[in-house]
Amino acid sequence: MTEERKCKHPEKLKGKPSECSPEQIKECHGDEPGHSCADDEEK
Repeated sequence: MTEERKCKHPEKLKGKPSECSPEQIKECHGDEPGHSCADDEEK
């Protein structure tokens, strides 16, 4: 599975989900605690 498929907002992805900045995470996920896209990457 590619990085883009793991990301819930691939149209906004600029690299790997684990490389998203806090600002990018907030833009995609709001005030969600943690970063679910990066969590999926580790599995």
